[in-house]
Parts: sequence; C-alpha cells; structure tokens
Amino acid sequence: APVALRVAALAAAGLLPSPLAATAAWVTVAPRILRGLRALVDEGLTVEVLDATAVTLGNARGDYLATLVTDTLLAGGDYLEQSTVRRSGDLLEHLLHHEPGPVWVERRGELEQIPFSALVAGDCVVVGAGELVPVDGCVLEGVAQVNQASISGESVPLRKEAGDEVVAGSTLESGRLKLLASRVGDDTTTARVTAFMRDSLAEKSETERLAEGYADSRVPVTLGLAAATYLLTRDLERVISVFLIDYSCATKLSAPVAIRATMAAAAQRNILIKGGTSIEALAKVDTFVFDKTGTLTSGNLAVAEVLSLAPEAWPRERLLALAASIEEHSQHPIANAVVRAARRAGVAHIPHDKVEVVIAHGLTSSVEGAEVELGSRHFLEAHRAVSFEEHEALLTRLEEAGKLLLFAASGGTLIGIVALEDQLRPDAASALAQLRQSGPVSLVMLTGDRRTRALALGERLGIDEVHAELEPEEKARIVARLCDEGRKVAYVGDGVNDAPALLAAEVGVAMPLGADIARATADVILLDDRLSALAEARTAAQAAMRTIRSNVRTAIGVNTGLFAAAAAGLLAPVAATILHNGTTLGLLARALAASPFPPAGGETASPAEGDRQGPEAPLT
Repeated sequence: APVALRVAALAAAGLLPSPLAATAAWVTVAPRILRGLRALVDEGLTVEVLDATAVTLGNARGDYLATLVTDTLLAGGDYLEQSTVRRSGDLLEHLLHHEPGPVWVERRGELEQIPFSALVAGDCVVVGAGELVPVDGCVLEGVAQVNQASISGESVPLRKEAGDEVVAGSTLESGRLKLLASRVGDDTTTARVTAFMRDSLAEKSETERLAEGYADSRVPVTLGLAAATYLLTRDLERVISVFLIDYSCATKLSAPVAIRATMAAAAQRNILIKGGTSIEALAKVDTFVFDKTGTLTSGNLAVAEVLSLAPEAWPRERLLALAASIEEHSQHPIANAVVRAARRAGVAHIPHDKVEVVIAHGLTSSVEGAEVELGSRHFLEAHRAVSFEEHEALLTRLEEAGKLLLFAASGGTLIGIVALEDQLRPDAASALAQLRQSGPVSLVMLTGDRRTRALALGERLGIDEVHAELEPEEKARIVARLCDEGRKVAYVGDGVNDAPALLAAEVGVAMPLGADIARATADVILLDDRLSALAEARTAAQAAMRTIRSNVRTAIGVNTGLFAAAAAGLLAPVAATILHNGTTLGLLARALAASPFPPAGGETASPAEGDRQGPEAPLT
C-alpha cells in the first residue's frame, strides 16, 4: 500500500497545479522526514537521517518530481525487505504450527471431549491408540506402546505405564493411557521449541550488524561530500544530487534480505534455519561431526539375520514365515520389518490360531496345536519361563554387533532369533560427498557402538575420524576439544543425549525424528528425512554470504562513480536518484535469489520412502 500510494502521488504530481503538487509531495514524504528526525534524536546520524535530508532539500527547492521518485524507490526497497521477512515468518509458522483437534478428558468421573485450547494443567487426559498426545504429563493408568520419535529419535515405540512421563507430540501405537497434564498449550516442550524458532527470525547475524554499522558510518561521508561540493561550486542542485546518493542503502538492506530469503527458501525445502547467525556460521564450518544412529543410519529397521535354534523342526525359511505370519497382526516397526523380509523372501504363510497381543511385550498364538510366543527376552524369560542360558554366547555376539533381537519360542523352548538392525541412509554417502564438494571439510563420526563396527562404517563412508564406544557426555567433550583446536564445528544428531554436543558446536543440526531437546538446542532442523538437505543448506548459506559480500563491493564501486558524477554536475537530481536507488533495488533483487536450491520438481524420494519401496537387506 505505501508503494502504491507513492506511485499514485508521483503520477499525479505532473498533472496537478504547483500548489497541489507541493502539498502532495510534502504529505507523501512527511513519514520519512519524521522517521529521520526520530532517528537523529535517538541514534544520531543514520541512513534514515540522510534519506530525510535528501527529500526535504528536494521539496524545499520545488523539485517535487525528484523527491517523489526518491521516496518511491526507497519505499520499494523497504517493501522488498519487509515482505521477505514476512514471507519467511509465515513459512515457519505454517511448518511449525500443528494444533491437535478435540481431546478427551476425565472430569468428575466422566469422559468429555473438549477443544485443545480448553486444556489446563492438572486435567486428566485420556489418549487412545492412534491418537496424538496433546500434553506433557505423567501416566496415571494404562499400558501403551508410544512412538516417541519426536522426543528421543527412537524408531522403536516404547512401553509406557503408570509413573512414566510422556511428551506432547508422541503417538500411541497401541494401548490406552490416562495422563495427568503437567504442561499444556504454549508451555509444552514442542510449543516452546516452536516459539524459539519464531524468535530466531528477529535475530541478526554478525554480518547484518556489521553491514548496518558500516552503512551508518558512511552517512557522515555523504554529508561531507555534499558540504565540500557546495563550498567548491555553490551549486545547490549538485548538493542535492550528492545527497541522493549514498553507500548505505544497498549495504544495509542487502544483508538482511539475503539472510531472510535464504531462510524462506530453506523453509520451503523443509529446512529450518534459526536466524542469520546460523546461516553465517554454517557457511564457515570446516568440520562436520555426525552421530551415527538415526543420523548416518536411517532409523528404519531391517532384518539382518534369521537364526534357527531348532533347524529340524523350524528351518530358517519356515522360522521367518512363522514370525511374519504372526507379526503381520501388529503394526510395530519390528513386525513391519519382519513382514517385509518374508514377502521379499517369498516364504509361504503359516496357518495359526487367534493372535493375542501382550502390549509392550510380544505376541502369542497356536500353530499345529503348539503354543508359540514372539517377543522380547524379558517377555519370554520372565513371563513364559523360557531358558536362554545355552545361547548366551550367541546373544552376546549379536548384541555387541548392535542388533535388535526378536525371539521365537514354542513349548517353552527357544526355537529362533530374528536379528534386526538400523539401515544406513541411502543418501548418506552422496550427502557426505556433497559436503566435501562445498569446500575443504573434515568428517567425524561419534557413536556408542563397538569400535570394529564403527570403523567399518567410517571406512565405507570415507569418514576422516571415528570415535566409538562413547558415553553421551564424551560426545560433547570431543566437540568442545575440536572447537578449542580452532575448528568451526557443526554437530549433526537426533537424540536427547546429543543436546550437549549440539550446544558445544558452533552449529547444531537436528535430524527430523530428533528429540525436542535436540531441536531446541540446534541451529538447523531438517524436517525431511534427507541427510542431503544438510549439504543443500550449507551450499545456500555459502551462496548467501558470497552475495552479501559481492553486493557490498558492487554498491561501493557504483556509488563512488555516481558521487563523482553528481559532484561534477553530470547528474541531475532525478537521474541521481534513479541510478542510485535503481542500483539498490537491483542488488536487493539479486539478494532475493541468493540461495541456489535444486528445483523441487527434481527432488528425489526421501530415505523413508526409499526404505519402504527398496529391497530389504539380504538375509544371512
């Protein structure tokens, strides 16, 4: 609206009688003059003071056309900057705001459904299978399998029962819980992270602060040049032309526009960057440190081994068929992985009786008259009295290799083991290669896994340093040591235990299934399950910083030439304002196109989609 109003005033100025044109010009520029006066009183000599002086002198000389052209072009620059900031804010708001629908609460002994906004701390909230947990709270009653991917990054749902804590954003995969709400609405963990993200839009990077400082420091230079021109020539028109040119506009506006444009473009790619400081730091990173599980690996389970402990009665293929035939009645990630493996192996379905689900433990059924149990060691050992003693060496080997184990028993005897593992992300190798292409970087992997397994993965991915068998606090110490060595470190992780390392690094990057605390402490959040998004974000950050530096150099060069031309009397005020402000708008337009993300149409499937569609890991 302000730009349109100025364009209308500019068009009318040439048609109106002189008194009316003067009135229109003074009314149009009055807000800029008042803004300059406030800036002079509050901040001293700033760009706003210079702009106000230029339009005031132009109007005082009766050169209303030049004044209105100047004011219109300045308003256009303001509009570009403000609309970019607004667009990036709207994108983040859209991506982050997910308010649950109506929720069930128990009040005065009766269930009633209320709007999410009506929840208060202390409410007794009831959540059923498939529903989103709307509050942070403690379990009062019930047992359930809770998918806490947004909390801990665990791909396997966790058993929750009375006394356990749950966090808003979790999903019940089975069972039913009655919760005592401790934090609701804007006080929940997820909502606090969202608020933190919104606040980050107002954060200015060091580059933006330096650009503003440089812009304001150039104002006295312009005033000095104008004064010198007047003393030497006594030509007020030349003085006005000099006033209409300055170094500050392009340098002051280019940095925030490039930063916000990069944030908005990244948000469209489901990459949340928390402000200009994070973009600036990401562009300077020379060491990327990766957590392994859930970061370099996908968090999607796949069957790695099927081991028959009773090969005569249950050969390997029949054991896999048995497990899949029973597990297909569950939606647990382990069950889904087993069913996928059986389908790809082409094994036949084994008839069985009704399947009983023992929540958070396992499944039981009857096959050919014999009772069959599938589940965890705790379930079979503690609840079904199955002995594991003679297989301890085998179990130790599998567990040390990082395998997740599903056990099958029949008639009170262990008959087989299905070993599952987290898969390497399909784009892990290509993402690391892209990071290397973006500049000289070192790649480091931190993990709690066994050293031999970690070294093998590191060699496969071409990682420079591998640190294995670490406790969570050791990760932060290693990151701090790398920073102390003078490296610019980015840490990429997803879990609660990654939060200290994320804080210790110059740039923290949280994966999409990461814990809320990881997101709260991270500078960059990848909302798509693509590690390659990290390389894209770094490339865009580097492009933004290059554009800012290039724009500053261009602005200085062009405006130096314009100053000389204006002082020499070669530029009339209208020409000076068009050339100067036209250059500024051109540089702002260039800043808006600062982030070279690949076109959305050419985007590959996310790893999660690829894992569902691609081949299962080979059975051994």
